[in-house]
Amino acid sequence: MVKLKIEDIKKLRENKRNFNQMFDLVVNISGLDLKKPENRIREKVKLAHKVRDRKICFIVESLITKANETKQKVLKISDLDFKKSEGKKLAKEYDFFVVEAPLMPKVAKVLGKYIGPRNKLMIPIPPTAKNLSLVIQDLERTISVNLVKQPLIQIPIGTEKLKDEDLIENFNIAYNHIAENIENKGGNIKSVYIKLTMCEPIKLL
Repeated sequence: MVKLKIEDIKKLRENKRNFNQMFDLVVNISGLDLKKPENRIREKVKLAHKVRDRKICFIVESLITKANETKQKVLKISDLDFKKSEGKKLAKEYDFFVVEAPLMPKVAKVLGKYIGPRNKLMIPIPPTAKNLSLVIQDLERTISVNLVKQPLIQIPIGTEKLKDEDLIENFNIAYNHIAENIENKGGNIKSVYIKLTMCEPIKLL
């Protein structure tokens, strides 16, 4: 098993910048023909700790008051009558689209063509949801794991603000998930790196 050590994290932390850098897990893969759809991966994985802030767009009716309290983007069904350029801009700007469950068919019909190609998700929630801040916290721990065209997966596991132990816990969940997936598909992990945004990576395997 590949392990991320506290010494590796501390070494990377020496590369200070004037912004909050992101720790990334980088996994190179061999032995998989990605031209075959069954060998590709498009998944969302929930880690133990917050990875980063997320820009979320709520699309609701009954929950409009609660959604506005989150200070995130809030739309109603009547707001979805927009031009193609506006749809593309919305899909690009927001990480997740949280939709009141009864509205899902209508929202999917309008937004699906814009957010689908970007691997963005529509998350259904019941109209009776009581705490939308918990929904946000959940999504802040969620990452996208994509293996589509290139035999490489690079995913964020947390920022410099995260404690060393929490980074290691996030790393273990993410790496184990990837390794199990690749093994099940008959592929191999060729190499593994950990890096910060603005520095050279450290090889772990």
